[in-house]
Amino acid sequence: MNVLSSKSFIVSIKKMNEADLLIVYVTEDYGKIVCFANNARKSKKRFLGKLEPAMLTSIKFYEKAGMSLAILYEVDSVEEYKNIRKNINAYMSISKLLEITKALVPEKDKNIMIFNLLRDVYMSLNDAVGNDCGEDIILKHELYFISNFLKHIGIFPNFTACTLCSKKNTDNYFTFSIEKGGAVCSSCAKTLKTIELPISAVKIINLMVNSNTSIISKLNAKEYVLRDCINFLENILSFYAGNSFKSFNLDKRY
Repeated sequence: MNVLSSKSFIVSIKKMNEADLLIVYVTEDYGKIVCFANNARKSKKRFLGKLEPAMLTSIKFYEKAGMSLAILYEVDSVEEYKNIRKNINAYMSISKLLEITKALVPEKDKNIMIFNLLRDVYMSLNDAVGNDCGEDIILKHELYFISNFLKHIGIFPNFTACTLCSKKNTDNYFTFSIEKGGAVCSSCAKTLKTIELPISAVKIINLMVNSNTSIISKLNAKEYVLRDCINFLENILSFYAGNSFKSFNLDKRY
């Protein structure tokens, strides 16, 4: 038996029966993996208190010939983000980020940037909510994650030129086509379904993907602008996923 190990974040947990769990992880070394945790709900020594979404863990697992699932062997806590778990809005926000990750990150496709993005956002958000931050800070973390997530998986929208004819967007007046993946000029937009996005929103989204998490506390933006940015990017995510995410519909802030 070849036991593998890696730092990891839980993306989702599904109950299989009275005791077993099916757990999706994003790992540092192996990308997204799906683990079967035998007797996990009854095994206090191996798993108790270590199967929380807002937590970085070190897991050990192995694979058996003929099985598509990895077998979870051992879990140890590395970093806990307890402030997130205590704040309902922060917890709802990371639930959305994890649903996105589960749907759009390919299995066993190592992407260290996604792992590091999750860790950076968890650490920053945990500090922020521990200092009694406002709702806008949670929105900024959400926007930071989604913007960079799109960049890291290769579907960040094109804002610089018309996606169809390559005309440069020098005047910042283009509308946007989700289907075409970015800006379209007025001529090309005639036959497409498009949406409007203020230039202020474009600047904020671009700022998010060209900065680290320190930009979140420095950014001065109205909540409605942040929501416009997030809703726009969520439309892109839903298009590529082929369906709307449950957490997008349940989030009453929007």
